Amino acid sequence: MSIDGSNNVTTFETDMRETLRAKKPRLPDVTRETGTDYSALVSGISAQSVREIDHLIAGLQGLRQKLTSDSDRLYHQIVQHAGLSQSVLELTKIVSDGMTSVGKSSGV
Repeated sequence: MSIDGSNNVTTFETDMRETLRAKKPRLPDVTRETGTDYSALVSGISAQSVREIDHLIAGLQGLRQKLTSDSDRLYHQIVQHAGLSQSVLELTKIVSDGMTSVGKSSGV
């Protein structure tokens, strides 16, 4: 086959296109053959995503409850510590005043 003439080049190109098209694998019509399979796949993925999100929400709610519980516990401990500190300050003042009285009595 000679490719000197424009008609021959066009014929050659056409033959090559047809040969390549024939060798190209044909994809099945996805909508007709596996439309329900994709639907089930998407539903499964969606359901799994929803379960994961629900699990994350439950985990976050658990953390929130723990933080609230820890916050309440710390608040009560701080209040107790403040009361104890105040008691120690009052006791220290009483002891200090008593020692001042003892010092004056023994010096007389």
